[in-house]
Amino acid sequence: MQLTHKDAFHIVEEKYPEINKAILRNIDQVIEIRRDFRQHPELSLHEKRTSRIVANYLREWGYEVQEGVGGTGVVGVLKGKNPGKVIGLRADMDALPMNDEISASYKSINEGVAHTCGHDVHTSNLLGVAKVFSEIGLEKGTLKLIFQPAEEIGKGAKAMIDEGVLENPKMDLLAGLHVAPVLDVGEFSVSNSKYECAAVDIFELVIEGKGGHAAHPHKAIDAVMISAQVLVALQQIVSRQVDPLKPVVLSFGQIVGGTKGNILPSTVTINGTVRTLDEDVRNQVPKSMEKIASGIAESFGGKAHLDYQRVTPSLSTNEHAKNDFSELVKELFGEESMHWVTPSMGGEDFAYYSELVPSLFFRLGTRSSEETSFSIHHPKFNIDEQAIRYGMTLFSVLSYKFLTE
Repeated sequence: MQLTHKDAFHIVEEKYPEINKAILRNIDQVIEIRRDFRQHPELSLHEKRTSRIVANYLREWGYEVQEGVGGTGVVGVLKGKNPGKVIGLRADMDALPMNDEISASYKSINEGVAHTCGHDVHTSNLLGVAKVFSEIGLEKGTLKLIFQPAEEIGKGAKAMIDEGVLENPKMDLLAGLHVAPVLDVGEFSVSNSKYECAAVDIFELVIEGKGGHAAHPHKAIDAVMISAQVLVALQQIVSRQVDPLKPVVLSFGQIVGGTKGNILPSTVTINGTVRTLDEDVRNQVPKSMEKIASGIAESFGGKAHLDYQRVTPSLSTNEHAKNDFSELVKELFGEESMHWVTPSMGGEDFAYYSELVPSLFFRLGTRSSEETSFSIHHPKFNIDEQAIRYGMTLFSVLSYKFLTE
């Protein structure tokens, strides 16, 4: 989709002129804020600089501000002239523990920390929306902005909920977005299922054997060989024990064992993740893992120890809000801009909010070239910054319509 033409926003200009003018007045500043965040990324639960900047802008623009929610979270509230509904918008602020390999001038200066998941975009985009409403005001209702820490480790949303972010005021709808380099700038997507993202679980599986010399395996209990059998067998959970119409992913990301090729180690440690949509399947998988791993290990004289931890639930969205969003995208940018896609087996701790508040979660297209086609979590991930105008527009118009209609 070519977005250099001038009429991409002509419907917005006609129907929502004040919002459009406010965005155009502030888009350059928002892009500069985004570049500053990209250059100064902070890890989960350490977003002190970012949250301080966010809070300062919100205060300057007339919002009621609460800091330190769930650690480094910030909440901004803007009340309209008259009472009405409350809409919440959420952005996550944390970066990833990896190097930044983009060539832009705003490349990360913090070694081993990078905004390669796009949270710099999310945060600056939401600040842009905050600036829009500080200028055009609210006739009625309340806008509640949630700047959340620690999404990458699945702890920020729950921490903010535990400290009352869903109260004072309670929200009638909460919306969030995520950058999507699989979509072109000007394109948006939601899931064609009630689920947007999968539940995330992690595990550590320790296979215990008996060490020995590799030349005399009969005198040892080979934990490496047992692990190999277990790894293959565990995949049968996916292919033979779970309803094939209910998605599940079982992946092993790390195997640690041994110090030298001629030494059989006593233990092998396997770390991995499980992704599911259905709660019954989520409950079934660890039971099957325990049974299979223990059975195989014991049959060879060893033992298996499974440490299984739930991280975030699956993210489900409000069907009515999703349909309204789809119609809004088509109204503003045309039928071809809206995509209904299968759920992502990636995780999002926005899921904790979605269990308690009617929620909407959508993807914002950020791709326009090879340079902006790298996937999230890739060291060269970057966006076409035109996407920010689309993000600000959708959040702003969505909020305006929700509060006034």
